[in-house]
Amino acid sequence: MTYIDTDTASYAAACDLLAREVHDRIGTGLALALRRLELLEATAGQLAPVERDRLEQAKDALLDTLGITREVTTALRHRTTTAPATLSLQQALRGFLASMQPLTPHVRLQVDGDDSRLAPHLADEVFIVVREALRNVFAHAAARNVSAHIAIGTHDIHASVSDDGTGFDPDASRASANGLHSMRERARALGGVTTITSAPGRGARITLWIPTEESSVRHG
Repeated sequence: MTYIDTDTASYAAACDLLAREVHDRIGTGLALALRRLELLEATAGQLAPVERDRLEQAKDALLDTLGITREVTTALRHRTTTAPATLSLQQALRGFLASMQPLTPHVRLQVDGDDSRLAPHLADEVFIVVREALRNVFAHAAARNVSAHIAIGTHDIHASVSDDGTGFDPDASRASANGLHSMRERARALGGVTTITSAPGRGARITLWIPTEESSVRHG
């Protein structure tokens, strides 16, 4: 005889229902709005530069929100099929990348080292910074090739996200608005450093270095 925890079953059913509502009502609407903006953009040759910039910003905002919506949907559906568990960095990032398809380029993802000994908050921060870097690539870079690499060592973590997209001026105000300032602040709070290398037309590379002090490591 199989015992079913009715509370757990109800929770899973609620998550599944919410995931479908978010996907069908919000996700579909966002995708349709994005498609209409892309069609408008294709016929916007007569617009003034400032108006074209506003159109591009609106499209970027929709793309970013659509990505977040898909992340939420994926997370909710994951809760309906598995017990709560801590995902590895690679699993979490692959889940994020899957949630962004098919609107994004293929990303070559590589994670080296064992993240099971990292304190949860440290692994979470690395995930957030890498995710934000990838989001910026998807929303703004128009890249064909993207790579993300994380190396977990005994004393530190190195991560990088590179693309061959349009590039940008790292010191421009729009770059700060795109979340790059937040990445720097997160790394600094952990005693680390985020470096941004880019120029218009030359792609971009964002690197992260964070020390893993004894207080940041969970010993098994």
